[in-house]
Amino acid sequence: MLNINLSSIFYLIPLYFLVIAPLLRQLFPSNDPPFSPDNASNDDYNDYNDEDTSLNLNPDVLSLDDGTPVTCTAGPDTYRVHILSQAPLVIYIEDFLSHAEADHLVNISLPNYTPSTLYSSSQPQDQDVKTIDKTKRLSDRALLPRDPTVRCIESRARSFQGWKPHLYIERMWAQRYNVSGHYTHHYDWAGTAKGRGGDRISTFMVYLKAECVGGGTNFPRLRRPRGSGWCEFIECGEEVKEGVEGVTFKPIKGNAVFWENVGKDGVGWEETWHAAFPVESGEKVGLNIWSWYQPPRGRWR
Repeated sequence: MLNINLSSIFYLIPLYFLVIAPLLRQLFPSNDPPFSPDNASNDDYNDYNDEDTSLNLNPDVLSLDDGTPVTCTAGPDTYRVHILSQAPLVIYIEDFLSHAEADHLVNISLPNYTPSTLYSSSQPQDQDVKTIDKTKRLSDRALLPRDPTVRCIESRARSFQGWKPHLYIERMWAQRYNVSGHYTHHYDWAGTAKGRGGDRISTFMVYLKAECVGGGTNFPRLRRPRGSGWCEFIECGEEVKEGVEGVTFKPIKGNAVFWENVGKDGVGWEETWHAAFPVESGEKVGLNIWSWYQPPRGRWR
C-alpha cells in the first residue's frame, strides 16, 4: 500500500506543475505589476540600476557614459569575422579598425607611454597595486584619451557584443613592443565573477602597428584549425616554431582577435591562456579592449 501511495505522488508532481499550477495562475492572477523602473520603489530601482554593484565605477578605469555625444563619420562597420572556436568563443576580425583609425591611435598614444606593469589585485579599479617584472612583461603602455575616434571604437566594441546590459568597456590602452618585447602566458579573467563580483568577460586584441618579425599572440590550449584558409591569419607549417603548441595569431594591422574569457557559469575559460611572443625585429603596437561585466545583485548572466 505504501509503495502504491508513493507512486501516486510521483505521478501527481508533473501534473501539478504542468496543469494545475498554470490553471490557478489564470484563475487567481497576481495583483503585483511586472517590475520596471517606472513602477518600482526607490529600493527596487536601486537594485535594478546598473550602478547597484560592488564595483566602484571609476571613470579613470571604465569608459562610462558621461553624456558626450558620439558621432562616428566613418560609415557602417565593414569588418569581416571568422569563428575559430565556439567554446570558448574566439573570433578573428578582419579590418576591425581602418588603417586611418589605427594610425590615429598610434599617434595619440606617443606622449603617454610608461613601462607596462603587472597587477596583484583582481579588481580593475585597484590600479595602484602593481609591479614591474620585465621577465614576464616587457613593453610600454599608454592610456588613450577618449577623443571621438576612441569613443567610436568603444561603441563598436559594445555593439559587437550585442549591447549586453551591465557591460562596461574599460579605458583603452595601447601596448608597444620593441625588440624582445613580450608578455608571458596569462589570463585576462580574474575568477571574481561569482557572488557580488564581476570579471573581464571578453577581450579584443587589436593590432595597430605590425612592422615586425615575431610578436604573435599565442593560445597554446586552442586547437589549431585544419585547412589552409586560416594560414593568412595564424602561423602554419614551417612558420610554427619547434615546441610551440596551439594557435599563434600573426600581427596584422587593423585586424583583431576577440575572445570570451568567462563562460555562462561565471567560470573562466582555461583555453584563454595566452601570451604575446617576443618581437624579433621591428615594432608592434597593440590595443587592449577589455569588457568588464558586473550585473546588479551579483547575478551572473
